[in-house]
Amino acid sequence: MRKYIRQLLSLITILISACAPISTPQALITVEPTHTRTARPSQTLLPQSTLRPSITPEPSLTPAPSVTSMALTSSRGIAVSFKTPDDHILKGYFYPAFRSGAPVVVLMHQKLANQTLWWAEDAGFIPWLQNWPAPGAGQPTPSAGGRLPLLNPTLTFNVLTFDFRGHGESDGPMPQDIAEYLIDARAAYEAARSLPQVDANRIVGIGTSIGADAVVDACDVDYCRGAFSISPGNWLGVDYRQTAARLIAQNKPVRCMYAINDGPSPVTCTSLATGDFYKTFAYGGVKHGMSFLVPRKMETDFGKNIIEFLFEATQ
Repeated sequence: MRKYIRQLLSLITILISACAPISTPQALITVEPTHTRTARPSQTLLPQSTLRPSITPEPSLTPAPSVTSMALTSSRGIAVSFKTPDDHILKGYFYPAFRSGAPVVVLMHQKLANQTLWWAEDAGFIPWLQNWPAPGAGQPTPSAGGRLPLLNPTLTFNVLTFDFRGHGESDGPMPQDIAEYLIDARAAYEAARSLPQVDANRIVGIGTSIGADAVVDACDVDYCRGAFSISPGNWLGVDYRQTAARLIAQNKPVRCMYAINDGPSPVTCTSLATGDFYKTFAYGGVKHGMSFLVPRKMETDFGKNIIEFLFEATQ
């Protein structure tokens, strides 16, 4: 009897074990990583009908395009750059005339200065030369607190300013050789011819101090029609008298302005006899260069002398 009971208990134990869940050690389970596909970011398309806003940049913030790729849209300065024969990049600004085909006035500053002297709003020299907004507004552009004469509403000039190398925005060190100023001046005259909608054969120069010599010394090319010097002094090592005489012989007008107590300027200006194409303007005191353009110091006939020169040179 006991034998049968032991066999029955063994059978029950086997049946209970068969019905119990199988337990697998956790260390033996390998979980394959789940590969989740990263969705591409959705693209946001700009509306095709959206127009770019028009931008009127300030001159100091305008990137310099090539001088041949600009459209004339206003009287405001347009940044330009040009290269000299010895690979210096000079920076400048082009101020367009209101009419296509007008001459170009190239302004050359004095040593240790820069082109911003020509921008002085109280003098208004550049807007006066451009003569905007005439003729649309019906009135010529007033400037320098009324010290510059009102121009004929049909008269307008393009203007190019630039910095000599080592000055202002232009690259390179300050010239150690004064001949480098002359290289820059020649490059500026040549660059003026490439400006859009200008008369490439009517370029004139106005300069102060070193620039006063440069506008004359670099004007020995056919398209340069004349030069106006304010306080020259043979600063570039070139004889002003001889250079001016060569221009006069080509019927190019030259003007020389000076203060009677201003260093070598009086001797420089008076070294050549006056005549039909050469005139001098002498004033008291020691004013030099850009001082002549300060409105409160401006001579009463300053604007008249400038405009008569420009009219004669560009006709």
